[in-house]
Amino acid sequence: GFFRNKYMWLGFFIACAVETINSLNALYPNVPHLQIRAYDLAPFFPTHPWNAVGYFPTTLYPLTIGLGYVLSTDVSFSCWFFYLFTKLENVGVSAIGWTGGAGGMASPPYLGQQGAGAFLGIVVMVIYLARGHLKEVIAHVFGKSKIDDLDEPMGYRTAVFGLIAGFLVMIGFAAYVGVSPWAGVLYLGIYLAFATCISRLRAEAGPAWTMGPYMDAMDATIRPLGAGAFGRQSLIGLAYFHWFSIEMRCCPMPVTVEGMKMAQAAGVRQRTMTIIMLAAIVAGIAIGFWACLAVWYHFGAESAKVDPWRTNMGKASFDRLTTYLNNPARPDTAAILAMTFGACFTFFLTIMRTKFFWFPFHPAGYVLANTGTLYWLWCPFFIAWTLKTLIIRYGGIKGYRAALPFFLGLVLGDYTISSLWALAGSVLGIRMYRCFPC
Repeated sequence: GFFRNKYMWLGFFIACAVETINSLNALYPNVPHLQIRAYDLAPFFPTHPWNAVGYFPTTLYPLTIGLGYVLSTDVSFSCWFFYLFTKLENVGVSAIGWTGGAGGMASPPYLGQQGAGAFLGIVVMVIYLARGHLKEVIAHVFGKSKIDDLDEPMGYRTAVFGLIAGFLVMIGFAAYVGVSPWAGVLYLGIYLAFATCISRLRAEAGPAWTMGPYMDAMDATIRPLGAGAFGRQSLIGLAYFHWFSIEMRCCPMPVTVEGMKMAQAAGVRQRTMTIIMLAAIVAGIAIGFWACLAVWYHFGAESAKVDPWRTNMGKASFDRLTTYLNNPARPDTAAILAMTFGACFTFFLTIMRTKFFWFPFHPAGYVLANTGTLYWLWCPFFIAWTLKTLIIRYGGIKGYRAALPFFLGLVLGDYTISSLWALAGSVLGIRMYRCFPC
């Protein structure tokens, strides 16, 4: 019935039309252009203190409007509300003249530190709320109880001992290249906590992409204690490991969770999906290495034919290392306090949601607002929240269900036509309009 729904096809063709017009405009400038990608509002705030608002993009991506409609209204509301609140934080600290250390992240209102603390806070609350189940799992692992784990992706014993063994292997690998064991435990523990938080956010808020906090795992390890607390070899080793924590949009954990959820909905055995995913991981690593190196060696990593973002990300780790080695700072008290505040505020939001049904703020919105996730998503979420609220207010659940195919059509149409234009550009060797993100 989904593919026979006229509202679905209406949404599908609207998304196709918008992206096609912009793709044609990129090739033939006389074709009209529809502004749906990032449009910065910061130039409209030229005077003090409003000029401290920073980068302030608005977007109208069809796919994110469609995804935002599927979210619960408290999540979509919290996402755009807390993002705008971060802008007010920037304006507020500028208005009162509150300054801090050098660099954006070291200065008030410490959004990077708040985000890192909020990420850790989410993990603590997830573990606390799941404590009953986790106790049963631990008891089962050590033979003190029996619970059914046949429908799980792997047995609980395999999962627990695999986690412990895998973590010890990673610590040993880090120690082999010179990272002190305590630094390796701290760094990898924070990274796994961030990955767990991103998985939770994808499950609850479902944004089109989910980024880690501005203060990534390496910074969250070094900055609070100060670079002077780490040996030179530990800092160098952490820089070599920084590639998988500096940019967490591609974190494998949330993708794995989503794959398991789809398998569950489709009636596929979880353990069968685990085997398939493990095989895909091995193949993906090999193909990924080959694809990147083939492109760079064929076209030249510094040529205009290659997107410089990836090589810049590789360089960024060692630029940061140079800063830490040349400026072995002391413990950052402000970072510790801001991280503590972020975690405690997340605790507060979570507790309020579990105690009071009417509480309108969702912790996922606060966490995502202190990352780069909502730069390009807050405005579509605001539009989706407004439309969904009005539809439910005047049409009830029947109105919501009747409109749902239209918004899913926006998602399907945007992905379909964007993929087709990208394939056409690859076949023809032409640089095409980039539909997402900016």
